Amino acid sequence: MSQETQNGTPEIPYINYTRLLTCILYEGGGEKVLEMLREKGINECYYYNVRGNPIGRASMAGNLPEIPKTEIVHATVSADQADYIYEMLYSEAGINQPGKGFIYVNRLTRSSRISLPAESHS
Repeated sequence: MSQETQNGTPEIPYINYTRLLTCILYEGGGEKVLEMLREKGINECYYYNVRGNPIGRASMAGNLPEIPKTEIVHATVSADQADYIYEMLYSEAGINQPGKGFIYVNRLTRSSRISLPAESHS
């Protein structure tokens, strides 16, 4: 619940113990990663497609540009979950295999809690 400041505007509480896990997946798989995260109770995540290949991988196939399947997944987790989720993604998403992608973790300065309104039953 948010508290109000002296001028009446709501004060948004912030959390300073969160981490942002970022996965770069060269052969796709973002949807699978989101499903694995959801099964672990992590819902603060998303992914998107980008253009690009790892260094050393050809970007042409038959004189036509190759459409890369590279996807980037971001997930926000609490600091105490970060190592566990990192290890799970590293092994279960296949990032531990050469050329599949990489994963890294950043400390977030601030995060705010998502608070959905209570359901109203009519």
